[in-house]
Amino acid sequence: MDVKQKSSGEVPTELGRIKSRDLMTDPYGTLAKVRESSPAYPIENNGYRMWAITRYEDVRKVLADPTVLRDLVAHRHAINSHCLIKEQQRAHLPHGSRRSFFDRDGEHHHRLRALVGNVFTPAKLAELRPRSQRLADELTNALPVGEPVDIAADLARPMAGTIICELLGIPTTEVNLLATQVTEMITSPIISEIEKAAEELHTFSKDLLALKRREPADDLCTTLMHLHDQGQLTEDELTSTYVLVLVGGMGPSIAIGNGAFTLLNNPEELAKLLADPTLFEKAVDELVRYESNFRFVPPRYTSAPIEVGGVTIPAGELLLISPAAANRDPDFFDDPDVFDVDRSTKGHLGFGHGAHRCLGAQLGKIETATALRTLFQRYPRTELLLPPEEIQWRPGKFVRRLQALPVILKG
Repeated sequence: MDVKQKSSGEVPTELGRIKSRDLMTDPYGTLAKVRESSPAYPIENNGYRMWAITRYEDVRKVLADPTVLRDLVAHRHAINSHCLIKEQQRAHLPHGSRRSFFDRDGEHHHRLRALVGNVFTPAKLAELRPRSQRLADELTNALPVGEPVDIAADLARPMAGTIICELLGIPTTEVNLLATQVTEMITSPIISEIEKAAEELHTFSKDLLALKRREPADDLCTTLMHLHDQGQLTEDELTSTYVLVLVGGMGPSIAIGNGAFTLLNNPEELAKLLADPTLFEKAVDELVRYESNFRFVPPRYTSAPIEVGGVTIPAGELLLISPAAANRDPDFFDDPDVFDVDRSTKGHLGFGHGAHRCLGAQLGKIETATALRTLFQRYPRTELLLPPEEIQWRPGKFVRRLQALPVILKG
């Protein structure tokens, strides 16, 4: 990792680099170096000049700032001025279509987000609790005992995938295929692989939406189709919003896998949860604080000058914001590198913050807690097949996701 150490408040004059390899082998040590170096650290990322924001108060402030924008399409020409390799001025920046509320700001974001918000009402979540428990029971019952099991593939992926596919009206036979495409789209370090997976997901979604127009059902796909037919969604918004909900709905698979890994490495904390299983859902907040799904959120754009920790960042700059670094900031959390199910996690940023906070956070907590509680109540003496340092993580800078989690189940 190439980080030029400076005293607090000073800005390095040279661009630093945060290497994917360092984020895989020592993510929190790597992020701590950036956090300790400067409140706003200028770096080169994927060929672009950006500012890394890593301190808790700064990350929280920036994520809530309405002048810090997620919509890079509207500003792509200005953004390309930050490209350090002119011949790659970026074909892979989107060009106006395929934008859901994830990629919008202000009124556009609010309008699109509100249209799918009814999926995550308290009443709907109450309906999904028993379904989540039945599914967790089915998946856990199917796991072989006495031979290697991959918790990431055999529990986490089908748990999250089945729930979101049922909500969207997708045949559950497609779970594995879609989960693979989603994983490639959000974790692959290779642009062509990301684009290929995104294209496949959009094609699949368009085909399914066309089917639902012919054969409507009681699912989110049909609901979105009706909104489109009423003029509330454009064709691009319809498909992109559908894909976003699908991708976001696969997110709990990351938390389930990472959570199981964390609990297996902290047997005393797992024992506390097993002594009172009602605490599992609260513990998910500590799990996603301690092992955040996202090292960084997708880049943001400053539409006006902002001040970050005494550093003024001009308008027209790209920000690389790290909830993972913020969640390990010792200026906000005591002993942040310790996993502690008894700690207060109030204010953690594991589900984001501000207008773009995860819309499905509560559903994700239900799925994650249900899967982990069911697994460890059934098999409390489960063991990792490999030393923790030999467990493999997916490459890439943004998502913190296990490649696999091989274990032996023990009751």
